[in-house]
Amino acid sequence: MISTMKKFGITMVLLGAVLLLGAFISFPLGAAKALTVALGVGGCALMLLAAPLMWRDGIRAIRQGKAPRGTLLAMRQSGFFDIVIAMLVLALVLGILWGIGGVSYQSTLHYHASLAAGDGEVPTTLEEARKLPDFVEYNFKQDLNMLSGSYASFGVAALVFLGMAVIALLYMALISPVVRADDSLRLSHKVYRKAGQYTAAVLVTLLILFPIYWMIISSFKTSTELLQTVPTLWPANFVWENYPNVLNRAPFFRYLLNTLVTTFFIMLGQLVMGILAAYGFSKGEFKGRNVMFMLVLGALMVPIQVTFVPIYVLISRLNSIDTWMGVILPNLVSAYFIFMLRQNFMAVDNSYIEAGKIDGMGRIGTIVHVLCPMCKPTLITVSIISFIDGWNSYFWPKMVTKTEASRTIAVGVQQLKNTFAGQEVSNYNEIMAGAVMAIIPIVFLFLVLQKYIMTGMSKAAMK
Repeated sequence: MISTMKKFGITMVLLGAVLLLGAFISFPLGAAKALTVALGVGGCALMLLAAPLMWRDGIRAIRQGKAPRGTLLAMRQSGFFDIVIAMLVLALVLGILWGIGGVSYQSTLHYHASLAAGDGEVPTTLEEARKLPDFVEYNFKQDLNMLSGSYASFGVAALVFLGMAVIALLYMALISPVVRADDSLRLSHKVYRKAGQYTAAVLVTLLILFPIYWMIISSFKTSTELLQTVPTLWPANFVWENYPNVLNRAPFFRYLLNTLVTTFFIMLGQLVMGILAAYGFSKGEFKGRNVMFMLVLGALMVPIQVTFVPIYVLISRLNSIDTWMGVILPNLVSAYFIFMLRQNFMAVDNSYIEAGKIDGMGRIGTIVHVLCPMCKPTLITVSIISFIDGWNSYFWPKMVTKTEASRTIAVGVQQLKNTFAGQEVSNYNEIMAGAVMAIIPIVFLFLVLQKYIMTGMSKAAMK
């Protein structure tokens, strides 16, 4: 059981953590410096005051000779120890990059400073070099590479990770024995761990959802408010007209129809081709099967930006530019989906295939009536992911569609920026409104079918 004193200490620690979190959040929110300092000092003070209340029984147990042994072994067995070692390795790598960048920075500075100094004394610092009349700082900064231009940031990051690792090691070496000597204190630390996990989960969720929130809230602002130097997290006045304006400025429903048609046929093609290819690679027996499958996996490493030129030439010779066929044809096969379905089909015992043959089924019948029902979650997952990818596709539809008659919704939203003629400023608020309308079907689809996505992905991973 946790004593009342420790419960009070837990409350103080959690309150201190909340104050420190508030101090951390106050920086990007532009809060007053005094408030930030007060929150930080208050959080540290509460944690320091809580330490004697939390550790008193554990320290007493250690003084009485009841200290747990094997502190180093306990540290190495802790899952957090691996994270600490990773932080030390990362600090070492960043430190090496900092050193290389510093040397490169000094070399570049010496080169430009020597050109500017001529026969005179060559300065060693940027401040001294700026005093030379022939020193061009712009040329100097243009010659800096990524390492030399940001070497100070690498050094700061290395020190931060090193400090975090040292603090964690000191905690594990000095504080962890005190915690292990007190059973109730271990229960208290479970409360901290759970609170930290929930806090981290909430923060990560907020970070992920903030761009969506910003897009939605910006769709109700005026263009002037949206382009203010200091952004507002809530509209001064809700402008509901942005959504009707989008429908009036561009054939949004035409974009929606084009996207639905192309996405449906892309999803259907990838599903059919993926099932047939996965059956051949998993249950078929022919020479070169594994080699051909490795070639399919190799296609995953080739981005469309590398292959779009020959594909564009092919589509052009087929007279399919600015048509639905031009959008659909290059996307009918997905190497990733072939891989996922093959892994699932391989997990199906061949006895089921033999039973299907005994019942008079051919290959297609076996696929439809045996393999597909047994791999239904993965098939649903593949269909959903294919639909989402097709709906959000931008690069290839942008290249192959030329007119409103065939543009998809992703390209159509981008084209909204060309419809602000007669306005004082760009219509980014209407673009945001168009983006909101574009993501509604995908969000609804994900919310309804997310359990199938998780089930199918987990089964594919286990295979």
